[in-house]
Amino acid sequence: MKLRLKIFHKNDGYRRPKYQVSLLQRGLNKKEEFKLSLKNKFQALEVNSRNIEDRWKHWPEKHDNGNSEKDANGNTIFDKEAQNKRWMEHFEGLLNRPPPKNPPDILPTRKDLPICCEPPAREEITKAAKQLHANKAAGPDAIPPEALKTDRDVSKDILYDLFVKIWKEEQFPKDWKEGHLVKLPKKGDLGDCNNYRGITLLSIPGKVFNRVILNRIKDAVDNTLKDEQAGFRKNRSCTDQIAALRIIIEQSHEWKSPLIINFIDSEKAFDSIDRATLWKIMRHYGIPQKLVTLVKKMYDGTTCTILNEGQLTDSFQIKTGVKQGCLLSPFLFHLALDWLRKEVTRGKRNGIQWSLWNQLDDLDFADDIALLSHNHDQMQNKTKILRDTSQTIGLRIHPGKSKILKVKTSGTETIMVGGRQLEEVSEFTYLGSIIDDKGGTGADINTRIGKARAAFGLLNKVWKDRNISRRTKIRLFQSNVKSVLLYGSETWSLTKTLTSKLQVFINTCLRRIMKIKWSDKVHNNILWERTGQEPIDKETGRRKWRWIGHTLRKPTSNITRHALQWNPQGKRGRGRPQITWRRQVEEDMKKGDISWREAARNAQDRDKWKSVVCSLYPEIG
Repeated sequence: MKLRLKIFHKNDGYRRPKYQVSLLQRGLNKKEEFKLSLKNKFQALEVNSRNIEDRWKHWPEKHDNGNSEKDANGNTIFDKEAQNKRWMEHFEGLLNRPPPKNPPDILPTRKDLPICCEPPAREEITKAAKQLHANKAAGPDAIPPEALKTDRDVSKDILYDLFVKIWKEEQFPKDWKEGHLVKLPKKGDLGDCNNYRGITLLSIPGKVFNRVILNRIKDAVDNTLKDEQAGFRKNRSCTDQIAALRIIIEQSHEWKSPLIINFIDSEKAFDSIDRATLWKIMRHYGIPQKLVTLVKKMYDGTTCTILNEGQLTDSFQIKTGVKQGCLLSPFLFHLALDWLRKEVTRGKRNGIQWSLWNQLDDLDFADDIALLSHNHDQMQNKTKILRDTSQTIGLRIHPGKSKILKVKTSGTETIMVGGRQLEEVSEFTYLGSIIDDKGGTGADINTRIGKARAAFGLLNKVWKDRNISRRTKIRLFQSNVKSVLLYGSETWSLTKTLTSKLQVFINTCLRRIMKIKWSDKVHNNILWERTGQEPIDKETGRRKWRWIGHTLRKPTSNITRHALQWNPQGKRGRGRPQITWRRQVEEDMKKGDISWREAARNAQDRDKWKSVVCSLYPEIG
């Protein structure tokens, strides 16, 4: 009995616990190995995700650099010096346009705008430096923006002394007047210099100085500019102009009101403006002489050097146009165009009837100009005045690229520019969106799907990469594919067919990203739940109503806001009315039991407007 107890105690009291401890230890070792392996994988994914943007940028690059440059006659150039000379010849001719023969006599204003002309304060320099964008190329002085943004106190003190000296002496550093031009390939034969776009790199400290001037004059001048221009202006966008033009065309078509649109294209507009005329226009708008002198001195003697295969060519002087890459250039260009349009419309009634007393002559975004008139004579007269006045400041209308679009207009009269007939079209790409003569969105949506499909194809290596998480892939899809697809969707009038086209494309992309085959029989609702997506009609509806809220918060005189309820003079035809953007908006308003007046009142409070949008198109989750 004692022996049996000993054996029992020896076997169960000692050997079994030891065996269990051994098993437990082996389990712990495997667990630690698994944790270590998992940790290494997460670290690898983290490193991979940091470099994913760089990898993505380099994958699509498939430019063929095997072509040699060609001269003006199309003959191939093999000599390096001759190639550099050809590039200089090309860009020197491109950036120096012929001066106007009869420049206008523009008088300065009697009273200057209340703009400070004292040397920049340290606070202004700090604010301007903060507004610099990081990860931008340095100019000839090799100073990157990060050098000024890293230690702002040190850079502020250095720039303050320099800026004050420049302000008082009106003399600028040589590096600030020099630009390095980098050529970027476009479509077509890469041996042809015309198939390259030049991007000029300027001094970063010089950009800070320009930002100080721009911050002083922009808000003061903005109130004097025409409301038709939406480019380079605060709280204005391409969507505003696209929506206004679509509504004008839809309503004109529905009410059978004649409408003629002339989409104006100017030849090398930014590079063609006469600088002497530009300084006069600045004084005409009330910008103080001190600031005009500083800008003029900055432009005097500007030169450009071309970067060709890692080597710099000789420099050449630029005498016309606004400087590429300069922060002041969009504002100066906008100023010249505003003066031009005021001269074209002064004392004339060639636009469309916009309200009881006012007419709308054009819709513009930078140099993308759409002239509006009710009949041929008005449009021909307006186009001729625009052409003649443009030539006085160095701009020239391109007859081959300017197009005419007619809505409910009888007659076969043509619009002429300089003896050349402008082509009539049934649709035109305005600010990236296709506008047709009925205001429909079918052609635009088909084009958007094509562009989004191309963007999706460029990222094929990303979708196939197993080291990139699906969550990251979905985020890339949202930012790089869906943003292309839904550009301008706030202005779309969607039918069931068009909505289905959009949804099919999105579902196809998501299934490829998630590696889901059709044979897996995964329902779309499950697909959306896994990827955090929602039906496209809900998303486009929410985007549309958010934009409507932004528009209703603008002044009542704003063109886009007025367009929401604008009707032309005319009479509706018989039959079922066409599906239009406004009619779909009004159907949503009936569902939500709100009127335009209530919507305008609720839009002033952002929190209230969010609840309105959520009631119309509830968010998932």
